Amino acid sequence: MYNTIIYNLFCFLGNRLPLPLLYFIARTTAYLRYLLFPGLKKAVKGNIRIILEYKKKIEGISYTEKQLNRLVKNTFYNFGRYLADFFYVPRWDIKRIRNRVRIEGIELLDKGLAYKKGVIALTAHIGNWELAGIVTSILGYRVSAIAIPYLNPAVTKIYADRRKLKGMDVILTGSNPKNIIKALRQNRILAVLGDKIFTEKGMKINFLGEETILPRGPAVLAAKTGAPFIAGFFVMEGRNYRFFLKKIPPPPPSLSEEEKTQFLFKKGAKIIEKVVLDYPDQWLNFSSLP
Repeated sequence: MYNTIIYNLFCFLGNRLPLPLLYFIARTTAYLRYLLFPGLKKAVKGNIRIILEYKKKIEGISYTEKQLNRLVKNTFYNFGRYLADFFYVPRWDIKRIRNRVRIEGIELLDKGLAYKKGVIALTAHIGNWELAGIVTSILGYRVSAIAIPYLNPAVTKIYADRRKLKGMDVILTGSNPKNIIKALRQNRILAVLGDKIFTEKGMKINFLGEETILPRGPAVLAAKTGAPFIAGFFVMEGRNYRFFLKKIPPPPPSLSEEEKTQFLFKKGAKIIEKVVLDYPDQWLNFSSLP
């Protein structure tokens, strides 16, 4: 009940307040969350340390505790901005995209859709993954997003309604899997998260120098259907945004389906890892690795 009231309040404010004021409220709320939830702060700090240690190992870039703590605090602030941007969604339009978003690699969607098999777009909890799908939809593409239902059905509905407002279709995990195949047969873009296990069995991989488990579902789907597999991320750059897409190379046709799955899984995870390294305080993962 409490969460429902809070989310409905911020939906109301997002429709009416100027964005700078919305950001101020979000930043203040995020700072309180940073102060009042030491467990979350500990998890984020552990993850950021893993990122910086890995960066030190592969790039020779050292860090100080002061830099680490600043990145931890920024992660909370960036999550606040993520939410503010999400509640502001009704006011997003093509003009706002042109003024605020730098887009790279959008032609990969057109090339992929030309095969008439749909496109599987791998993303992660980096920057604002919600805006990635919404902006793509506003640009005229048909997008279906696989989403995790929240424990509170009312909050799930708020998120679904916000996405549908701009033309996105939402497929909740646990619903009929035929809806996923149907979306690809309709030559839609299927957006899937690939950096955190929720309901499916995952696959072990060395990620950021740690053995962890990531979702194998996106790679399985790409291997089974032959749909083009790409990666896309929507990150914050000052007051503006960078929306970029990367090609995930197709597996050699001689491989078995399982081998193709492993090939695509590893390629996708490597791309996510690189974006996390580039934007450590925009990886909004509040659970501990590995």
